Amino acid sequence: MSALTFPPKRTDRVRLVGFMAKLETVSDADFYKYWHEVHGPLFANLEIVKKNLLLFEQHHYTNQFEAGAKALGFDVPAYHGLTIFEAESYEKIMEVFTSEEYARICQPEEKNYLDRAKTGFFPGSIVTFIDKKN
Repeated sequence: MSALTFPPKRTDRVRLVGFMAKLETVSDADFYKYWHEVHGPLFANLEIVKKNLLLFEQHHYTNQFEAGAKALGFDVPAYHGLTIFEAESYEKIMEVFTSEEYARICQPEEKNYLDRAKTGFFPGSIVTFIDKKN
């Protein structure tokens, strides 16, 4: 039997995952459309984002796995998506969210779709066990 291998934590970048909660007054379809077609491009094109982030992704929730997850005893999330931010440091990520540019451009438009009080963030180290490129 071969020995188990334990990959190291990455030291070249950090990851922050945002758990996105939509406003109750916004339909699921409208949330995803707005988040994808309006907020995503707006955020990605901020100069501070282009300067500081190495990766910005949206993960849109789908209910295709819900029945199977429930049958296995798993909870179904209250969130409608995940946002993944990667940078060289958490300081670089915080520079984005504390910037005047973000406050002026993104914060006002978030009120159209996002429930900030229910949205949360999870910082963590990256340990990759499998990464099959295309």
